[in-house]
Amino acid sequence: MPVYAYVCETCGTEFDAFASIQKKESGWQPRCPKCGSVQTRHVFKAVAMIARPSSVPPRGGCCSSR
Repeated sequence: MPVYAYVCETCGTEFDAFASIQKKESGWQPRCPKCGSVQTRHVFKAVAMIARPSSVPPRGGCCSSR
């Protein structure tokens, strides 16, 4: 189930909410866990990704070992 980031328009609390895509697309609004308001706004957060080295050796370019 996807995790969505929200901010409460009433008190400014940032929180995460779990919901199916179908539920989210149907207009569902989560309640703020601090004040209980449904005046919440979906926000986007940066996501950290860790890339692992490829098991295939590079071909050509500046990093090849010829």
